Amino acid sequence: MAHPDEEIQRLLTALGCDPGGVASASMGRVDYLQSSSFGDRKILERNTIDESSVKSWQSQLSVEEMQTVTDLVGAELLVELGYEQELLHAQKAGVLDRGREVTELYRRIFRIWWDLRSAKAGGLSGLSHAGESAHTTWNISENRDVAIEMLRGEVARLEQILGSS
Repeated sequence: MAHPDEEIQRLLTALGCDPGGVASASMGRVDYLQSSSFGDRKILERNTIDESSVKSWQSQLSVEEMQTVTDLVGAELLVELGYEQELLHAQKAGVLDRGREVTELYRRIFRIWWDLRSAKAGGLSGLSHAGESAHTTWNISENRDVAIEMLRGEVARLEQILGSS
């Protein structure tokens, strides 16, 4: 994590999101970090990542939280991005690779949420009818209710799959 801005952009791009809408990790104080229990708390006082915080996720995240990250990112992508040791640690703690279908559902849910968030903040990512991010499709700010219904449907589908596994 010597270059957090590049790492965040690399992860967002791999998840299919436009990293252009994200403020730099080195930019001053962010209000939500003050009340968050997740992340490097020292970042509020510094402009760099504290090396001792890099592996703190191993003791701070529950198995359920590690499972959610693995489901969203996917075991294949974690390995491709160089997080094989981190994946092995999570698997030793009880995290499972639930497969591509679960990962794709999590990603669609994340993309819809991301687009809703971006639209609220003035972004213009938009969604295609399949739930994929696209700049040439319908404007999510004009179709917020449709996007929310898509989100509900994808969450219900994910819950059904996870409930049967």
